This record gives sequence, structure tokens and C-alpha cells, in this order.
Amino acid sequence: MKQNKKIIKRVILIVLASIILIQFGLFTFHVFYYYSDIKFLKEKGYYSPTEFRNKNINLVRFGNKNGKGKIVVISGMGAGMPVDLRVMSKELEDDYEFIFIGRYGWDGSDDINGEENVEDIVYDYRKLLEDSGSKGPYILMSHSMGGVYASYWVSKYPEDAKAFINIDGTYVEAIPDVEKPSASGANPLYKAAITFGLGDIFIPKLLENEYGLPEDEWKAYCILQKMSIASDAVANEGRMIDYNRNATWEVLKETDVPKLYISSRDGDLSDPQSEAANKKELLPYLEKMGNCEIAYLPGSHFIYKTEPEECRKIIENFLNSIE
Repeated sequence: MKQNKKIIKRVILIVLASIILIQFGLFTFHVFYYYSDIKFLKEKGYYSPTEFRNKNINLVRFGNKNGKGKIVVISGMGAGMPVDLRVMSKELEDDYEFIFIGRYGWDGSDDINGEENVEDIVYDYRKLLEDSGSKGPYILMSHSMGGVYASYWVSKYPEDAKAFINIDGTYVEAIPDVEKPSASGANPLYKAAITFGLGDIFIPKLLENEYGLPEDEWKAYCILQKMSIASDAVANEGRMIDYNRNATWEVLKETDVPKLYISSRDGDLSDPQSEAANKKELLPYLEKMGNCEIAYLPGSHFIYKTEPEECRKIIENFLNSIE
């Protein structure tokens, strides 16, 4: 009996030791990959940490800094936009400087465990641009949830904006009785998976390069996705969506800033199937913001990747019209 207990105890110790060794090995593997990834992003121009409020924010620039204007890109609730927007925007870089600011937790920026409301996010953008020497007025270009932040920005601080281009942005509307959620951080399983290197192994395999990014760009895109998926700030921002949409509706007002909304909905207002949805959701938002033209480009929510040439032509025509 005593001999059996000794054997069981020895087996348990061996199993525990093996688990610890495996975890240590995976963690070491992740740390190696992390610094290798950072080096790669820097070499390709997709990582440029800028100190802000005792944290590092990834502030990336492409294009002509002495061109016609500075286009500040405000991404939605998804990582990798400094890479994949260039499927559409690269041909505009001769004439414009593109500035990508990764919010906390996104695209290589440091993480924070606390909710930021829309005013906080817009303050961060404005202060970072000021501190980095980038003077406005800017051309704001947003996608998806980024359209909420940009709408708040252009309504509250119209002097900052030369123009606003909203690519299939999230609609702003009044949401009755919405309460500010408390911060609670990212899913612990996501954190564990990233910490122990599973993200390094599986994320590039789970994602699909459906838009045909070149090899280096695809690698950079996967790295930025991996850096964002387990962030507390990303999780908390997701919980704040309705609160921030409602807060933006409350400050939304008509300004003289020229605005363009590119909608990926099928059809236009003459299409009975889209007319009701547009009247209920899109038009009240754009009419309250004022001075906005709508361009319909049927396709996916990521229209700048699925229809890059058509999207770029719409944007070029709009930019030329405001020069």
C-alpha cells in the first residue's frame, strides 16, 4: 500500500513538473516571438511607439507629410487597419499623409484596464496629435465604430476638421436608459492563450487572407491582431459601444465641415428594401450632423478592402471637391 502511494505521488510530481516545463517553454516561445514581431513591425513601418500618459501608443505614419493634407485614420473594433486600409489608400499617399493612432490595447499600443468613454478617446487622439507636432485641421477618416468617435470629434471640435470621411460607420442614435458599464477586462482564457504562445501558433492559421495581402503585409496584419485580442482595453471598449453611441448622439450637431458617408448597403433610397432602414437609422444620424453627402457602394462592411478601387475613386472625388 505504501509503495502504491509513493508511485502515485511520484507520478503526480512528474505530471506537475511536466506541465510547468511546458508552460515555461510556451511562455519563452511567446516572449521570443513578441520581440521578433516588434522588430518586424518596426522594419515595415507598422510600429512606432509614442509615450503618452506613461504608456506607449502606436502612432504610425505613411505618405507625404508635405502633401495636400493629413488624414487621421480612426479604426473600428478591429485590429490591423494600418495594414489593410492601404489596400485602398496606398495610391493616395503621394498626395496625403496618413496617420494611424492605435487606441489603448489596439495595434501594438499598451493596454489599460479601465473603460474609456468617447470623450476620453477623442481627447487622446487630439492630445497625441498635438504632442507629436501634427497640426490641424485634419481630414478624419473612420470605419465602423471609429465613425462614432469621429462624429463626436467633428461635432464637439469642428475647428479640428477640414473634412470627415466615414466608411460604413456605425450609426449614432439615442439609446434610452443606457448605463455606463463597469470595467472588467478581457477573457482570462484569451489572456492565457496569448501569454503561453497559442496565439503565435494558431491566429495566423485561423485568419484567412481573403483580400490577397502580400506576404509581409499579411504577417504584419496577423501580428497586430494577435497583440490586440487579449487586451483589457479592447474588451472594455466593446462593452462601452451603446453608451458611446448614445453620448455621441447627445453632442451631435450640424457643422460646416464637409462630410462623406460611404454606405455598403445594397441599393439607395430609391430601393424599397433599403429605404426603410436608411430612413430609420442612417438618415437621422447624418441629417443631425449636417453637410453630409452619401455614396452607396454595395458590398461587405469592409468595403475599402472588397472594392478598393471604387472606394478610392469616391474618396478622391470628394477630396478634390473640397480643395
